[in-house]
Amino acid sequence: MTVHLTHPESPAHPAAESMLPAIGGFPPSDRALFLAGYSELCRIDLSGKRALEICGGFGKLAAGLAEVFPDARVTGLDLYAAGGPEIEERLKRLPGLSYVAGDAFDLSAFPNASFDLVLGQAALHHLAHDVDGLAAQILRVLKPGGRLVFIFEPMGHNLLVAAIRAVRMARHELGDESNLYLSQFERMAKGFSTCEVQMFNFLGYPMKAVSDRFNFLSTAVQRIDSWLFRSFPKLLRYGANCNVIFTK
Repeated sequence: MTVHLTHPESPAHPAAESMLPAIGGFPPSDRALFLAGYSELCRIDLSGKRALEICGGFGKLAAGLAEVFPDARVTGLDLYAAGGPEIEERLKRLPGLSYVAGDAFDLSAFPNASFDLVLGQAALHHLAHDVDGLAAQILRVLKPGGRLVFIFEPMGHNLLVAAIRAVRMARHELGDESNLYLSQFERMAKGFSTCEVQMFNFLGYPMKAVSDRFNFLSTAVQRIDSWLFRSFPKLLRYGANCNVIFTK
């Protein structure tokens, strides 16, 4: 399976903007990445269909998807089921939303071909020690033609980016930010029909410390990155972050 590298520049899906609160205090330099990722979640009308978020934490993204598609059934899965007053309010307001406790490596609680979409946000790099086992679980529960979307994942082909992350982890500025590699996506893609990797942040990542403080500079860096990716496609491999879209 060939992994197709892209840098999306088309307008975001109209509903993607409404889902941005799902990422909390995101830096301006990553806005385009999240809009592209959320656009992929909305690419297919999920009305009357089922979606599963894995490693969903507090469940904001699952809730955002349920708000966009109120007739869908959206399940948020994490090792510990989301709970508390805010969760109870969401569940009352969004009847198609549910939260369960579970392990992404053991989806045996769900029948074969039961989901049209499986998604994760900043999740895959926490699961990358067994991409084969993860892919097998998700392929079983996905319907034919179903999609698997991972949003905001760290890539490791850019050695400068990898070094910056290593320093930030050593200084306890970052938690587990294990870098991902295209070879891992290729292994996962063997059971899928297509795999698209949307690459972002070539200059954007090394310049985050400055550009996130000045919105105009962040916008300029994003535009330069888009020009570089478009003009020199080989640079796509060296983007610092990505979204990954598999289709069964």
